[in-house]
Amino acid sequence: MGFKALITIDLPSVTEENRKVFYKSLEEDKWVKVTRLTTTWRATFQSTVTRDGAIQALIADLRSAKVKSGIRKVEYALQLDESEIQEGTL
Repeated sequence: MGFKALITIDLPSVTEENRKVFYKSLEEDKWVKVTRLTTTWRATFQSTVTRDGAIQALIADLRSAKVKSGIRKVEYALQLDESEIQEGTL
């Protein structure tokens, strides 16, 4: 199994339209929004992708979405692991 990424994103001072375009770009890059968390996304990688390669790909996806949407500032935090991401509600 390859790396799984958990990414949280903050898009300060953007319009709803900018946000929609940004999110659509991430979806086109095969990111999956975590349904119950408003700004959290998941992405998965093949086992042949290195940790550095996965990080570079994620940042490239964020940059591309930023340009497409016209957003000026994107803040993010990401975590990579080979274990499955646990989601739930308590």
